[in-house]
Order: sequence, then structure tokens, then C-alpha cells
Amino acid sequence: MKILVPVKPVADPNTKASTWLAAQQGTAEGITFVINDFDLIALEEAIRIRERGEGEVVLVSICAPDMLTQVRSAIAIGANRSIVVEPDGEKSWFQIAAALRTIVDEEQPDLVLMGKQATDDDASQVGAILAEMLGWPQATYASEITVADDQSKLTVAREVDDGIEVLEVDLPAIVTTDLRLNEPRYATLPNLIKAKRAPIDQRKWGDLGVEADALTNIEGYELAAERGGAVTMVEDAKALVDLLREQKAV
Repeated sequence: MKILVPVKPVADPNTKASTWLAAQQGTAEGITFVINDFDLIALEEAIRIRERGEGEVVLVSICAPDMLTQVRSAIAIGANRSIVVEPDGEKSWFQIAAALRTIVDEEQPDLVLMGKQATDDDASQVGAILAEMLGWPQATYASEITVADDQSKLTVAREVDDGIEVLEVDLPAIVTTDLRLNEPRYATLPNLIKAKRAPIDQRKWGDLGVEADALTNIEGYELAAERGGAVTMVEDAKALVDLLREQKAV
């Protein structure tokens, strides 16, 4: 089974909001970049599927050349090959999905396994758009994945508001991974050393022949306004109800 795993370098989720905001304005000082957590979960699951049988795990990342260090850290975890596409400027979710569709058409994977969202924009758009473009079935927010013995379909458990929903999905398919699917492994030191020399199939955006316009544009970012108000302590439930009535909240 060939599994394609898109990975995205993002600012460390522990980055202060003010520092991240400055980075969007062109000042990236003080920011550490890492591979998106949900993408690492997808990569771990792809490796586990490969380890249970024969197959290949192919990483694909659409990122600037200065993010190759982060991509190599993902390679060290256990990918067989990697493809990196350098975008010519910021790209919308629709454009990213269009580029991935081109890679999918070329690679012909049995499964595209990707994080449910990126921790920088939390948009959760690319997986669904890619499935629509390919006309493939999709299962989102996967918390458990089981491959059929003949590798023709998957059984995917996904967490929903009222419990666990179980889907059966024919392959090829798109699956997006949730937080509790697995615990990603750490790259070993020997693999990190090997990854520094691992060949990467580097391409330019123009090499893909993608003709897709941005359907959405981000106008800008700003910090949320500080919250006002105060805390009022009450002695009992009756006092709380009286206070809410005074404020016309009930």
C-alpha cells in the first residue's frame, strides 16, 4: 500500500500570540517552527500501517526552502521518500489542495493520510477540498483506522458529539487524523543523521502546472481585545439568581 502524507511546518503552538502576529507581518524572530502535530499523527499511523504489511510512505510538503530542516525531521521518523514544493508566495487552502491533487495524480497512492487541521490557522479545509477534487471518499477526525486484509477498504472510527461513529471507506480515500489516534514516535539519532543526507524531490510551484486561483484571502491578523468586567462572589444559589435577574441575564 502506498500512503501519501502531507506535512506542514508551522510555528510552535507554544509561541506567544504577539510573537506569532509579528511573524505574519514579516518578523519571524523568536519563533521555532515544527511539523504540525496532527500531521505527525498521520505520519505515525502511515508508518504503522506499512509495518503491518508491505508498502511505501511518501511525504509531501508545500513550504519554503528554509523549512527543509523541519521536513527532514519528519523524514527521520520513518518516511520512504519526500517531495517538497516551493510555493511562489502565500497560497490559499484551495490552491494547496489543487497542488496536492497534482501530486496524487502522479503518485497514485492508495491512501492520503493527513492531519485534520494545521495548528496555525485551524482551518480544517484542505482534506475536504482535496477529496472533492479527486472524487474520493473521505473520513475525517479518525481516532482508529483498520485496513481490510485485502487492502481494498478501511474501517474508520471517528469521535462525534454523541459517541463513536464507525465508517467503512473504499480505497483510494482521504482520511484526516484526530488527536487520539496514536502517539507519534520520536526520531532516533541515527535516523536524524541519515535524514540530513536523504534525497528530497524539490520542485517549484510552476513545475506542477497548477492553475488555481485563491478562493479566499486573509486580510490580516490582530490580537483579540482585552476582556473587561469583574468577578462577583455570591453566598448561595439564591443570591446568584437574584444577581442574574438584576443584570437581566435570566
